[in-house]
Amino acid sequence: SVHYLSCFGLANYGTPEQQDRWLPDMVGGALLGAYCLSEPHSGSDAAALVTRAERTDTGYVVNGTKAWITHGGVADFYSAMVRTSDDGPRGISCLLVEAGTPGLTSAPPEHKMAANASPTAQMIFDDVRVPADRLLGAEGGGFRIALAALDAGRLGIAACAVGLAQAALDAAVAYSATRQQFGRSIGEFQGVAFMLADMATAVAAARAL
Repeated sequence: SVHYLSCFGLANYGTPEQQDRWLPDMVGGALLGAYCLSEPHSGSDAAALVTRAERTDTGYVVNGTKAWITHGGVADFYSAMVRTSDDGPRGISCLLVEAGTPGLTSAPPEHKMAANASPTAQMIFDDVRVPADRLLGAEGGGFRIALAALDAGRLGIAACAVGLAQAALDAAVAYSATRQQFGRSIGEFQGVAFMLADMATAVAAARAL
């Protein structure tokens, strides 16, 4: 799902030359992507991002920190939303940044309750030089790219959430059938059974939605 988000900008806003150069390896699985929008102080309010990309003769120099980045530190490329002017949402652009670019580093992975096969980490941009041909779409069009990608990406995350909820329900039902108290399984007690029924109802409703 997150790899899809990271490919969205190139697939929908890249030039034919950019698409021919990078898209085959992205969709073919040779390259793993990460989507860099959120920052430590701009999560839901994504338009408040402050990671700055200053123009140079050959491209951009990027400085800032991105937070809660899935695949952070292990991705092959990063679709990064950066500020190229102070014109609010219209001052945000999208750059395709290659892993291994000098100055691009990751912080230690976040400690999470689950989903540990998918590392989440901050990405730190310290004078990262990005060539001009890595700009996706028009300068100042990055916020539109970011929101369009999220429109579809949220469906994938919702599907993951339904699957996780079903797994939690399955584990709870199995545990309630084996855990014994007062001479019988705890699933036979109404207090537990009602909770399981509520969980099953919520999962069924989410799957239908």
